[in-house]
Amino acid sequence: MEAYERIKYLRKNVLDLNQDDFSKRINISRSNLGNIETGKINLTERVLSDICRTFQVKKDWITTGIEPIFEEGNTPLDAQILKLYSSLTDENKKYLYGYIQRLFEEQQTTMQE
Repeated sequence: MEAYERIKYLRKNVLDLNQDDFSKRINISRSNLGNIETGKINLTERVLSDICRTFQVKKDWITTGIEPIFEEGNTPLDAQILKLYSSLTDENKKYLYGYIQRLFEEQQTTMQE
C-alpha cells in the first residue's frame, strides 16, 4: 500500500470521516484531498505534518506502513473522541471540560481509597 492509499484508509476505515470533514481538519480543499488519495498529486510535507499532528498518527505509518498507526497512547477511540470534540461549539467544549475535570477528580479520589 502506498502513502496516499494509507491516507484514504485512515480517513475512511479508521477515523470514519468523509473527505470534506477530513480536509477541513487539515486545512486543505476536498478536491486537493481527493487528488492526494488517488495519487494524482504528491503528498506534501506540510499536509503530512498536519495529518500527523491533527490525528496523532505516526509519520512512519503513513510513509512506510510500519505500525502502529497512532502515536503511543492514542487509539482509534481517542481519534473518535477527538472527532466528536472538534464538532462541538465552544460553549459545549467548556461544559465538557468541566465534566472531564470532575470525572478525573472523582477517579483520583476513588483510587486513593
